[in-house]
Amino acid sequence: MNPFFIAITLTLMLVSHPMHAQDDAKMYRAMSNSNVRAAPTTNSQKIGYLKEGSSVQVIGSAAGGNWHQVRLTSGQMGFVYGHLLQSPDGEGALEPGTPSLKGGPTEAPEDAFAYIIWPNDGEVIPGGDFVVLFGLHGMGTAPAGVDKPHTGHHHLLIDTDLPPLDQPIPATESYVHFGRGQTEHHLVLPKGTHTLQLLLGDANHIPHTPPVSSERITITVP
Repeated sequence: MNPFFIAITLTLMLVSHPMHAQDDAKMYRAMSNSNVRAAPTTNSQKIGYLKEGSSVQVIGSAAGGNWHQVRLTSGQMGFVYGHLLQSPDGEGALEPGTPSLKGGPTEAPEDAFAYIIWPNDGEVIPGGDFVVLFGLHGMGTAPAGVDKPHTGHHHLLIDTDLPPLDQPIPATESYVHFGRGQTEHHLVLPKGTHTLQLLLGDANHIPHTPPVSSERITITVP
């Protein structure tokens, strides 16, 4: 898939199909000048800017809570790195929502995470025929069997929970391996509600320590 086409398509999808918003949206203050991005990664397009001390509405989170979805005064949705935001009552910066977990012997950077570029959480996909786009922050992709520091390959979890994190990831219809280093996958799902989640594996298909995963999203095929 053409990288330019992906970038344009992603921008349009994120603007027109925002992530599912939480009902308990709250106002937070920017602790420093902060960029608002189209996706939860520093490589994503800048779509807005928060001045230090300004307030913004937080409506959800992504990447295990490391990034938080905000609604700008214009109504546009975007993402701000969680540690740059603070609640008005002085409770401190938002903390990641996922506890520290132990994986296998291969180390990963503490701030690394995977994320699903498309589809968005809560997306309704008529026909169930679509392409899942994978994102990775703080690490690089490498084929299975390649033992290079701070790299790994994706696994897509479909309608299932995380496997044991200190063992090789199973290879089944629910745990799809991308041992060539792929970053997208054509998927056809039947009618119903489905969950998707990414989990990175090392050269031996074992999750890193700490594990590098995405948030688990839900989609619906009507």
